[in-house]
Amino acid sequence: MKAVPLLVLILAFGAVGCDESPTGPTIVNVTWKLETVARVGTATITIPNPDQFTVRFEDNSNLTARADCNSCSGRYTLDGTSISIGNLACTLIACPMPGLDQIFSAALQGARTARASGNQLVMTGPDYTLTFRN
Repeated sequence: MKAVPLLVLILAFGAVGCDESPTGPTIVNVTWKLETVARVGTATITIPNPDQFTVRFEDNSNLTARADCNSCSGRYTLDGTSISIGNLACTLIACPMPGLDQIFSAALQGARTARASGNQLVMTGPDYTLTFRN
């Protein structure tokens, strides 16, 4: 066997692996609806209306979020399953469920990992675990 066909084979197999995401299904360009918030040492909060607590990661490293009656925006970096979310700029409207909007935005900013499987996204940080569906 000549070296050129072997090199072509190696490059072809390497290219196949490039399309696969190390986090599983991509989290980008999907609107994720919050289902639960688990905080260390407290009971898990089930979100009564997931449409009011969403996050969307754009492919340009921008993110948008809805935190109850407030909207937020910011930037993120994603490297495999590691995620870092910068400071979020959020509107300051008084929401009907006070406090949950602030817990959600704080938990997003504290997230350190993001793993997607099927239509579920789990983000974890030192204090919170957020579970989303799309």
